[in-house]
Amino acid sequence: MTPTVRTTKGLIEGFTEEGIFKFFGVPYAEPPAGERRWRPPDAVAEREGVRTAKDFGPICPQTAGAVFTTRGKTQSEDCLYLNVWTRSLEAQAKQPVMVWIHGGGYLGGGGCEDGTDGSRLAALGVTMVSFNYRLGAFGYLAHPEIGCNFGLQDQIAVLRWVRENIASFGGDPERVTVFGQSAGGHSVRMLLNCPAASGLFRGAILQSAGCEKPAFDNSPPNEKTYAATRALIAHLGGGGPEELRRLPTEAVKEASHLFSGVIPKPRRVHTPANLAWMPVSDGVILPADNDTRPLAAVPLLLGYTRNEARYFIQPGMLPNNRIILGALTKALAGVEAKAVSRELALQRGVPIYDRLDHVYTAAIWAEPTLATAERLLSTGHQFYCYRFDRVSPGAAASNFLAKHTAELRYLFGTLTADGYDEVDRRLTAWMQAQWVAFARDGAPADATVWRPYGENQRILLIGDQLLSGRLDDDPLVPVLHRLRTSKPLSPSRGLIGLFRRLWSA
Repeated sequence: MTPTVRTTKGLIEGFTEEGIFKFFGVPYAEPPAGERRWRPPDAVAEREGVRTAKDFGPICPQTAGAVFTTRGKTQSEDCLYLNVWTRSLEAQAKQPVMVWIHGGGYLGGGGCEDGTDGSRLAALGVTMVSFNYRLGAFGYLAHPEIGCNFGLQDQIAVLRWVRENIASFGGDPERVTVFGQSAGGHSVRMLLNCPAASGLFRGAILQSAGCEKPAFDNSPPNEKTYAATRALIAHLGGGGPEELRRLPTEAVKEASHLFSGVIPKPRRVHTPANLAWMPVSDGVILPADNDTRPLAAVPLLLGYTRNEARYFIQPGMLPNNRIILGALTKALAGVEAKAVSRELALQRGVPIYDRLDHVYTAAIWAEPTLATAERLLSTGHQFYCYRFDRVSPGAAASNFLAKHTAELRYLFGTLTADGYDEVDRRLTAWMQAQWVAFARDGAPADATVWRPYGENQRILLIGDQLLSGRLDDDPLVPVLHRLRTSKPLSPSRGLIGLFRRLWSA
């Protein structure tokens, strides 16, 4: 039987596959194009008849950022669509709901990526939702006459849609967990402080993002986004809001990429700290004190991967020599560069590339996670923390190890036939059970290995075995942590002016 569900805006018809009801390309807002470009999302108009929801909707115009293959067939400003996977369409099922926010540096990706398909999580008894949101300048241009935070407002619109409709898909609107990775994890962090999102979710999972700014980054809040906006508008002719809304999509898309921060300048290397298009603390959508105020009091799970940096500085990308390691260390550690270099020098016999990965991952992910953990403890927040360490046979052969995004195929159960073994298949089942239990109960399933972070500040190391550790077990982390109380660096020495001493091969 073809599954048909009544939403608040009309009937939609999906399809069934391997016992899972699937609804793809469901509009949650009117197309944000033309006069609706750079405006808050408008509610979808009610529709008579039955809308077919069997194909993924278009993704936001983009040039880079997608982690996996996006199954949306086109790119378009008409991109505000969501997808639902569920094994029940009965309201009384009251399944926990998991709302996935994709990553991609706020520049690329979509809710239709094959590596983050929701089928296997749905088979475990959750109602799974993914979606597209506005990206790059389409979503995060910030200007006093135009507005800002449009992509973030899209995410809030999805959560409102879930609140109003998810019971028809077997979900419990009172048990919604929002989770995301990279820019998606950062989005979760923003939603935790967004007044309009208050009460729309009960739990949050932040993967490889969403923590404090890196300790070396002393740039004023939102500086990069406002500067990129000014540069983009000037590049496009300097017109007013209405003129800008009439510009061709391709022109905005090209300018969005040009000023995104993803293109390294001469003698520089891209890192996430460069990215320009992201939410800003405007005092309306996001509080002006967003970076310092306590987070919403909901259960939290947060973590990162052991070798995050290898996604950005890939094996073989740079000539791995001590000059580059020294320049990288100075950019990332500032006044603590000598102390970091001394720690790295103790790693005799460790390849230079491994040391590059070590200092980069510690500065961008590990130390900021420690800073967030300390802040959460100070407000009495209960949360769980992990580091993903597992290296599959394929990741070992490629030397990517546990890179940024490495955990996603485990979480979504989308391991490929090649590159993974039986250990990986057992780990994916365990990991899915933990995330699903967190969505259901506010705590991971395996209490024998998980402990709230406040109990001796322990984190779970998810690898070949499940081990206990501390964020400051890495000797670089406490050294980098001192930067938060050190004399501020000049902007030219931080990573915002990125790697001026780093030249290409």
